[in-house]
Amino acid sequence: MKKVLGNKWYIFLLSAPALILLAAFVVYPIFNIVVMSLQKTNGLTPPEWIGLENFKTLLQDEAFIRANLASLGLCLLAVLCNAVLAIIVSILLCTLGPRTQKILRTAFVIPLVLSISVISQLWLTIYHADWGLLNYFLKMIGLGFLQNEWLINPKTAMICIAIVGMWWMFGMDLLMSYSGIKAIPESYFEAAQLDGAGFFNTVRYITLPLLRDVAKTCVTVSAIGGLFTFPQVFIMTGGGPGDLTQTVMMYMYRQAFSNQRYGMASAVGILVIIETCVVLGGIGWLFRQGKYRED
Repeated sequence: MKKVLGNKWYIFLLSAPALILLAAFVVYPIFNIVVMSLQKTNGLTPPEWIGLENFKTLLQDEAFIRANLASLGLCLLAVLCNAVLAIIVSILLCTLGPRTQKILRTAFVIPLVLSISVISQLWLTIYHADWGLLNYFLKMIGLGFLQNEWLINPKTAMICIAIVGMWWMFGMDLLMSYSGIKAIPESYFEAAQLDGAGFFNTVRYITLPLLRDVAKTCVTVSAIGGLFTFPQVFIMTGGGPGDLTQTVMMYMYRQAFSNQRYGMASAVGILVIIETCVVLGGIGWLFRQGKYRED
């Protein structure tokens, strides 16, 4: 085995299938998108080379800027209300009895096993202005004055979209953080208890430091999920009314399949890739800073 692993040709040969798949399904599509972003094309007529004109147009387009800010806002909300809240809930969950933990863990994970399409249709009926469950419930408890057209009102539409995505993804973050806490040796907590450490000191000096890598994964997954929000917007509002609930993914979809501006859509994709790399780099930097301070 050492002889095989020490031979570079064997390593290349064993890696070749994965490298071919990577080149075919990752490298080539990204290269193709970069080329298309520098062209004006509708997919039917021959493409016209226009250089960086698509990017200039995007950066001057108010609709794109609003959609991008909406996606960044959803990204921040997903991190705060999914990753951070899931870690807090999982810490509290571990203080309960085994039977209660099992019931609550199952309840939180159930939405995750459903398709986002099903989830969106479910919440669409909840938010419906005329016969939706939310307005009906508010009327039943005497808060009828709070009834609203949730997906049309500019003050509530984007919040409603955010709630759907966070409710769907919350179980994943909770499951990861809960599993991470359970992987910490019980002897650490027993030693802290013998030393007289309280609940908050135990969480601060044992749970959170040992949960750093899991927390980083939760934050990363939540940030990407918020930034790439699309299915619930497409199903529930279509980005409307107007572009009220339009995210950057919805904007790219409209440019490609409604306006047949594939070069413009490719430019949006390139900007989103760069933006995602910046966000992930920022997350990695924050967690590295936290590690150095503790060390």
